[in-house]
Amino acid sequence: MRAWALLSVLLMLAGCGRSALRVDVVPVNDKLEPQVIEYSDATWLTADSIAVIDVNGMLSNLRSGGGLLGGGSNKVSDFRETLDAIARDPAVKAVVLRINSPGGTVTASDMMYRDLQAFRAKSKKPVVTTMLDLCASGGYYLSCASDYRIAYPTTITGSIGVIVQTVNIHGTLRKIGVSTEAVKSGPNKDMASPFKAADDPNKPLSENDRELVQNLVNEFYGGFKAVVKNSPQRVAEGDWAKATDGRVFTGAEAAKIGLVDEVGDMDRAIAKAKELAGVKSAKLVMYTRKDDHKGSVYASPPAAPQPQVNMVNINADMTELLNPRPTFMYLWPGFDLQGEE
Repeated sequence: MRAWALLSVLLMLAGCGRSALRVDVVPVNDKLEPQVIEYSDATWLTADSIAVIDVNGMLSNLRSGGGLLGGGSNKVSDFRETLDAIARDPAVKAVVLRINSPGGTVTASDMMYRDLQAFRAKSKKPVVTTMLDLCASGGYYLSCASDYRIAYPTTITGSIGVIVQTVNIHGTLRKIGVSTEAVKSGPNKDMASPFKAADDPNKPLSENDRELVQNLVNEFYGGFKAVVKNSPQRVAEGDWAKATDGRVFTGAEAAKIGLVDEVGDMDRAIAKAKELAGVKSAKLVMYTRKDDHKGSVYASPPAAPQPQVNMVNINADMTELLNPRPTFMYLWPGFDLQGEE
């Protein structure tokens, strides 16, 4: 109700000047529809198609990029909806998954991975991943559910591992005269709380809390390594320790040790998708909503004003990163954060 009241005021103000306010209301039942973005070697008579799916930015099960009236997108939900639409379309014979992501939360990464696995098992449609600027940590985790992975030579990938960033503001609050107290049911209920006094003022966690958090990190790390080991690609045994110690690799380096199948580009990914699907020609489609035009195979979703990952110039939803509570992440943290000007 408040949103509509605010909208009414803005509409009246807009009518008082030379400028106008445009508000596009997107219906909640605006379904995804296939839009041809390139005919390639096909014609308008060609029935078969290859679907292109984009996964960009931070992988999180939170809604981001909302506007005046709320809304915004949820990457996990959008990904599932797109897969479901493609599974129902008999014209789509294969999928090219384009990933440009530093990773995200452990759970969001795993949800998308499982959804892609289920899609392949149910639809029998092959999936080829093409890695763009960045396909690291949770982004790489997601790619493990595809049939084939292609990276550009300049792609940054890898970062296999788990990270949880903690802070402790107990000392800072004490300096400004603020004290906190947790009434808890057990000794570990406030584990890793930012308000809890640490044993060492230079370390945010007590030794007990650090051990408990490390146990969780180790469990999630073991799950990540199992996903990599069970993927269609195989890392050479002699390179396994290096491949899974958290470091990143270029696409060319990743191909040498088996983290990706080959170095290539979007055209190569499309050709591989056709090969795996057993089709000679196919048009390329993207599933979009009404008025969301895609002009070519290189089209990508519009970026909302958000903090930016400078090194590779992609947008990231920083909600999880800036949360004071410990959050377990399949994320490559090796980038600088800077708000857009």
